[in-house]
Amino acid sequence: MSPRGPKTPITMQDLADLAGVTRGTISRALNDSPRVKEKTKARIRDLAKKHNYRVNVKARNFRLRRSGVIAVVFMLNIKSEQHMSDPFFLEMLGGIADCLAEHDLDLFLAHAPIADVLAHQDSRVFQNSDGVIFIGQGEQHSELNEIAMSGAPIVVWGAQLPDQQYCRVGGDNVAGGYMAAKHLLENGRRRIAFFGDVNLPEIAQRFSGYKKALEEHGVKFDPALQIDVPFEMSHARETINELLSSDTRFDSALCSSDVMALSAIATITEFGLSVPDDIAIVGYDDIGLASYGSPALTTVRQNIRWAGRVLVESLLSILNGQEVADTTLSSELVVRQSSGVTAPN
Repeated sequence: MSPRGPKTPITMQDLADLAGVTRGTISRALNDSPRVKEKTKARIRDLAKKHNYRVNVKARNFRLRRSGVIAVVFMLNIKSEQHMSDPFFLEMLGGIADCLAEHDLDLFLAHAPIADVLAHQDSRVFQNSDGVIFIGQGEQHSELNEIAMSGAPIVVWGAQLPDQQYCRVGGDNVAGGYMAAKHLLENGRRRIAFFGDVNLPEIAQRFSGYKKALEEHGVKFDPALQIDVPFEMSHARETINELLSSDTRFDSALCSSDVMALSAIATITEFGLSVPDDIAIVGYDDIGLASYGSPALTTVRQNIRWAGRVLVESLLSILNGQEVADTTLSSELVVRQSSGVTAPN
């Protein structure tokens, strides 16, 4: 009886011989290259699984001069003391991490508030990774342009801006702000407050959509109703409480995030007013908590987890030397109870 020992691992050449293709085709197929037909990729993956073929990741990364690591930088808002625990960031991170895992890549996470993003150029963020995903632009659009023009592979979640040099993935913020304000206007609200820092690019575009809806409905914009509400929940509640204690009157609010909207609902209720009877509320993002509020939150949905996947795929295409266009994800109004309208069946 012959002794049992470990089987000799199948090589890439062995797999190529079995599939009747070249080693290059095997490599491209297992790396999901668009140069290989989907039918061929599926057949090669099946053969690799059947014969327990594993890509030598260490050798591949050495050959490609890659680390197998993608860095993610959350552009936390310093002024509002925004935290990584913000549900929007966590949902986005989940989508990114899932997609990286599918590509057998590791995640390097930077989540400290950033005063100057250029400081990252000489840090581990760039030195120990193959490319960087930035979540948000803050007020550092020109600095991100400078990084992109240096040749560093980056992708940014954010707003489309003039003279943009980097690849961007983001929502249609103007349309989102417009449909939220239009929804409130069509349901009889006229004193619509806008909660958010319009110095931030995405928020500025939502504000633009809000003003467009007011103009179309013949409602004059009142500057007193543009309120710089922080993203961080406790600070948001303080700001909204100050507003409610002032002489400024409003019958509804369009909030720049769902966290902000949930803070608004809690503060308004504590003030002895009713949502939506006294003040209607619309949020933005449709995070997982939005449907569990009391009342459930009407909001503008961005498919956050899918956005994380698009960010990763865009960056990997750049790393593979491809030209990558910006991606604008569609927005959708999700009607629940907080805006005072019964959701359609």
